Amino acid sequence: MFDFLPSLPGPDDLRALVRKVDTVRHNGVPSACVLELDLTSVPPETAGFDPLAMISVGGRPLVLRQAVAAIHRAADDDRVAGLIARVQIPAAAAGPVQELRDAIAEFGAVKPTLAWSETYPGTFSYYLASAFREVWMQPSGTVGLVGFATNAMFLRDALDKVGIEAQFVTRGEYKSATNIFTQDRYTDAHREADSRLIESLQSQVWQAIAESRQVSIDAIDALADKAPLLRDDAVAGGLIDRIGFRDEAYARISELCGAAAESDGDDSAPRLYLSRYARASTPKPTPAIPGLKSKPTVAVVTVHGPIVSGKGGRQVLPFGNSGAGGDTIAAALREAAAQDDVVAIVLRVDSPGGSVTASETIWREVVRAREAGKPVVASMGAVAASGGYYAAMAADAIVANPGTITGSIGVLTGKLVSRELKDKLGVGSDAVRTNANADAWSTNAPFTDEQHAQVEAEADLFYQDFVQRVADGRGLAVEAVQDVARGRVWTGADAHERGLVDELGGLRTAIRRAKLLAGLDEDTKVKIAHLPGSSLRDLLSPKPSSQPAAASLPEALGSLAVASVTGVLEQAQRSLTGANAMWLGEYRF
Repeated sequence: MFDFLPSLPGPDDLRALVRKVDTVRHNGVPSACVLELDLTSVPPETAGFDPLAMISVGGRPLVLRQAVAAIHRAADDDRVAGLIARVQIPAAAAGPVQELRDAIAEFGAVKPTLAWSETYPGTFSYYLASAFREVWMQPSGTVGLVGFATNAMFLRDALDKVGIEAQFVTRGEYKSATNIFTQDRYTDAHREADSRLIESLQSQVWQAIAESRQVSIDAIDALADKAPLLRDDAVAGGLIDRIGFRDEAYARISELCGAAAESDGDDSAPRLYLSRYARASTPKPTPAIPGLKSKPTVAVVTVHGPIVSGKGGRQVLPFGNSGAGGDTIAAALREAAAQDDVVAIVLRVDSPGGSVTASETIWREVVRAREAGKPVVASMGAVAASGGYYAAMAADAIVANPGTITGSIGVLTGKLVSRELKDKLGVGSDAVRTNANADAWSTNAPFTDEQHAQVEAEADLFYQDFVQRVADGRGLAVEAVQDVARGRVWTGADAHERGLVDELGGLRTAIRRAKLLAGLDEDTKVKIAHLPGSSLRDLLSPKPSSQPAAASLPEALGSLAVASVTGVLEQAQRSLTGANAMWLGEYRF
């Protein structure tokens, strides 16, 4: 006999149906859900229009500010019951990790959180995990809380052997970017700066772990000397709460969130990736109503990557290195300053520096925005050094993470002379010129005495301008700036102690300060506008003039061939000279 009657839905089917209805009712966020976060890498500072990345992750990647904002929203969202994350970061910069960690710690103060990992591969990986209420690890994993070290490479002897002469001029004995070409080991100043940098980072990390795990700093230091730690030592030392697998960790977070987690997982708490929650919970822009005053806006202008002249952006979409174009950032600042509804500007800087002239272009627009009555707060991410600090120093206030790499107030320029190498390879070269210095930056010959003197004079001028503008912007005496300048890098915490930074914190802290400077209460709800644009729409529809976004499509397509050929030629030059960090004839911060 065959039973042709339709089967009635079982309890599991009914539960699934109820959850789907509930999810729709709550705008895509199921009730009492647990947010999932994959932290095998830290979310990036920015994510431009990158089709391959969008395909690989099923949508536009979640950037750092979006992840942090979503976690803070979730802490106040009754639909969210807890947070679980896989934390397995091989390497990361301190600043972004601290912004993410602060958000997780604030969430954990009100709701259950759990970190799990197959293994914690490095110090920052465990540092981030320690912000969670419970920390889990698989049986075969280790806790790589090994501390901090720097490893520098020096090519002077190698360059001598192949016939390349390094000719560089720096201002500031701590300005060490060219040491790779000019030295065979650490200089005293280079060693001093790097040593203090890792000491400061260690102090910050040890203190935070000690507070989260209720373990003394001395005990953490002793454990680090024995790391990587196997499971028994990690548990006995108070670093790991439980050894277990992923399924057990997920059952535990459901239990902590009040769900009856059975072995088959049917009654576990519903889960939602943080990226989906971020999209579902992001406040929708309210349409403007004629006659009503629009919500006050804080414009966040992001300087990401090396600072270069021109528009910047990716060299060949979607591939190639990206840079912060001085023209693009300046146009974004002008646009923000011109908008009536923009009450303040936050200049978000994540840049190791770059072109002197492009950095100065950005600095000038910060000054002009302030003169136009718009408060400007600089927010420093992973790094805001050299030209990154130059762009920020005119702001009303500077906010940095404790681990942000900042400072490096100095100048460098120079070239690598490859004449001897070319002779060894049988590569002939010759030149003709109309004037004495027309070929001063040629790699075929060293600077003449007169040319070297001119380079030195220009470096002196740029360094003096840098120091004076820091003094003016920070309200410090020139002598006081000299003490902390000379090309030295600092952590944000050390820079704060020395007057180069006003407050420690991330982007949220900077926005709060910007609201206060604009005369608003710190709890006032404001619209956040992010500039410059980096979407496909921005690519296709640029501004009619002085556009702050990417080049127009015809211009972009027309430049692809030129950029490709130029890139090949530049790569050939860099391969020959090793000058992959320098642009001949350009002074760099």
